[in-house]
Amino acid sequence: MPENGLIAGYAIERQLGRGGMGTVYLARHPRLPRSVALKLLDEQMFGDEEARARFAREADLAARLDHPNIVGVFDRGVEGRRPWIAMQYVHGTDAAAVGVFEPFRAMRVVSEVAAALDFAHSHGVLHRDIKPANILLGAPLPGQPERVVLADFGIARLHIDKNPLTQTGSFTATLAYAAPEQLAALPLDPRCDQYSLACTFFALLTGRSPFEATNPVAVIQAHMSAATPSIVGVRPELPSQLDAVLARATAKRPADRFDSCGEFASAVSQAFLAEPGPVAAPRQAVPSVVTTVADRRTVDRGPVRPPVVKGAPGWAALTARRQVDEVEPVPTVPARRPVRLQPRQLLILFYVSLLVILCILVFTDVTNW
Repeated sequence: MPENGLIAGYAIERQLGRGGMGTVYLARHPRLPRSVALKLLDEQMFGDEEARARFAREADLAARLDHPNIVGVFDRGVEGRRPWIAMQYVHGTDAAAVGVFEPFRAMRVVSEVAAALDFAHSHGVLHRDIKPANILLGAPLPGQPERVVLADFGIARLHIDKNPLTQTGSFTATLAYAAPEQLAALPLDPRCDQYSLACTFFALLTGRSPFEATNPVAVIQAHMSAATPSIVGVRPELPSQLDAVLARATAKRPADRFDSCGEFASAVSQAFLAEPGPVAAPRQAVPSVVTTVADRRTVDRGPVRPPVVKGAPGWAALTARRQVDEVEPVPTVPARRPVRLQPRQLLILFYVSLLVILCILVFTDVTNW
């Protein structure tokens, strides 16, 4: 921190963070009633011409990107041997400090960062260092979601730049999230940021990067040749389609990835829409058994389907079908077969009938007498 606590009139209040090239402080604007994030290049790096040029390039590139999900740059300058950049201060935290995200929060964060990256790419700017620590999460206003802001364009460059500041053989991106073509010092296009964004999404949902190792060489080798681990294997409740989406976004060949970061984010959203909510264990078919009339009849209809809300499309047809399926079968009465009497039975019936007639005649005569 400067000895007198001032840089170009900005009153430094406290340190917010520190990176490879410099330190970021919370500072008060000298003339306006607001706070800014003041980034200072380390004094010992002032003699490094490439470091100074990269620091200035960050301000130039970020200042040209006017987007709600990209940190704004207000001013820049040099105070003694300390180049500085005054940037938008986002009150909150960064994604790295949160740990493991709730799935739909992670999906929204990645969608908004994807929008910022597609905007930057449309202006010819590659970020080249997407990671959770560079995603700022602003404290939400009442009734509003938290703000998502992409920061730190320190190693960003124009992808049409024929003379990039990063020299051949040097590497400044974060290994855990770097695309294979970055590690191999190959020509880059916007799909390198998509690879890093997919690795970041993996980290938001699991709390770790896809390829973790204590040996940097092992991390590089994994990025270059190993398949991306199953995210569903780490969190089984996530939609199964996420594995295929991440596998495509982290393909080793850029041509095999999605065409844009927005397309990747859309595929993530579709995976959640296809399997809404926590994914439970597969349900078994209902066994075919017959119970009492009070319990009604249970019939094997195959896998259990999710309930249809009353009034939703298809509800009337489903209700009618269930009424037909679940109605109690009406007991049927077997038809009576005609009675056929044997000859002896017919003879007995004749004598009985004759006896009845005689009794009636005798009773009639007695009455008349």
